[in-house]
Amino acid sequence: DSAQPITIILDGPNYLRWSSAMKSFLKGRKLWRIVIGDKSTPVKRQDETDESFTDCLEANHRILTWFTNTYVPSVNIHFSCFDLAKEVWDFLASRYTSADLAHHYQLLSTLNRLRQEYGQSIDEFHSQMSYYWGLLAVSKPKWHSLSELISEETRRLSITSQQPPFIIVVTSSASSQRPDNSKRPRCTHCHKIGHI
Repeated sequence: DSAQPITIILDGPNYLRWSSAMKSFLKGRKLWRIVIGDKSTPVKRQDETDESFTDCLEANHRILTWFTNTYVPSVNIHFSCFDLAKEVWDFLASRYTSADLAHHYQLLSTLNRLRQEYGQSIDEFHSQMSYYWGLLAVSKPKWHSLSELISEETRRLSITSQQPPFIIVVTSSASSQRPDNSKRPRCTHCHKIGHI
């Protein structure tokens, strides 16, 4: 077993690519059942030998080591309190598969800014776009939140429109004499003072 089983290093935004590669790797090693919790938490039964119990425990910690070796340090720092691979997997899934409007907007903005770079092949660009479209497909925003926001903004607008407008009155202490318009130019077309 290699210390780093996959080449993708989880940095947060690439969670779907990382999880897909890690899932495939673990299935190939017949360890996926430990991660999803189909295989029960390692607890030694009375009829179980130390060796079979140790094998199950070792498999769990081998998976934890693979997880640890495929994260950036800022992601890895969260996992000192987890003893089970399933706990780590579930934590990562809840953290990096967001379904809020801000995340949805960020993905749409990223797709909008995405351009084929000079020298980049069509296949590479298509793969890059497909990745973001995949993220967008699993990011289904909670639209009831949007309707709640619109409702609240409408309510606030109706409250402010019921209040009388705030008016500022400015008075001048200077004399109320009109300026001498005889020195200002008069328009030859419209005959108004102030422009030619």
